[in-house]
Amino acid sequence: MTTWTDAALYARVRACLDHELRLFASGPGSRLVERAGVLAAIVPGSPERSLFNSIARTDHAALLAAYDELAAAYAAAGVRAFTIWLDPDDPADRAALIARGHVLDARPQAMAAPLPDVTIPEVGDLDWRETRDWSLVSRINDAAYGFPPPGFAGVDGVIAPPWYAYVARLGADDVGCLMCVDADVDGTLDCGISAVATLPAAQGARIAPRLLGLALAQARARGCVTTSLQATTRGRPVYERMGYRPLGAMEMWERRERTDGI
Repeated sequence: MTTWTDAALYARVRACLDHELRLFASGPGSRLVERAGVLAAIVPGSPERSLFNSIARTDHAALLAAYDELAAAYAAAGVRAFTIWLDPDDPADRAALIARGHVLDARPQAMAAPLPDVTIPEVGDLDWRETRDWSLVSRINDAAYGFPPPGFAGVDGVIAPPWYAYVARLGADDVGCLMCVDADVDGTLDCGISAVATLPAAQGARIAPRLLGLALAQARARGCVTTSLQATTRGRPVYERMGYRPLGAMEMWERRERTDGI
């Protein structure tokens, strides 16, 4: 029986983040920049959304060495906001990012768990289907979170294995979605959860928990042994009750181009 340390589980969260950046950069017109210790998604189709135009780093010196090149690449692509992800309780880059005009934008909670420790919700009578339609997934996410255009729609990512996407319906309407990725970390698979969204009109129908139950059950059948995600403040207690382990707040440091002429 494997004993999963917090550090080992956090590595699964970081693997999911790397896959998200690769997904965001998979659409036409977007690109991925890889340097030793640094991974960056450049998505001109959604120039105001730093969630999609983001940088993950595993090495402090590598980030600083690549910073000017990456900032110039975002500017050349017409991207007006990009973010850099920092690990929990890791102050190494904060002062350097503040000096370069970054501000703390969000602190999503890193969470993960061995799949046997997670209480998987029953799918029940949920009307669902698998999809590879990014436009559908993006439309639900943009409407659920109130993103102004182009938002998710501007990413135009390619949904293909190791990514899977599911959509739920109420009556004739598509009302919720979820994506997950089978991430290979040190030879074992993690089910990374992403793009969970439910339209306001369908809140209370337990769309997201049942889609999550579906995704986790199918991931377990594919051989996944853990699951990971980044939770909002609102979502954290829900996931914690299911058995996900909180691993600390990741930090998103955003630099946004000013438009006031100053």
